[in-house]
Amino acid sequence: MDLKVGRSTLLDSDAVEYQWIRMMATEGCTRQVINTSIQRCLGGDAETADLLRKVATKQCSVNELLTTLESQHF
Repeated sequence: MDLKVGRSTLLDSDAVEYQWIRMMATEGCTRQVINTSIQRCLGGDAETADLLRKVATKQCSVNELLTTLESQHF
């Protein structure tokens, strides 16, 4: 499934999508619940969802996410 957000959103650390992911993490949602929610709402595969979660929670850089997406022909 294709990701439903664009590059400009992914580059904006204050984007509502990242805020939503951070809120779920702050509320104590498990990694699996967050990743499943990301896939359901924003699209993408399991790897993309996990990277989005990691970017939102500052566990990896957005460059890692973009590199992965570019290799998947984002």
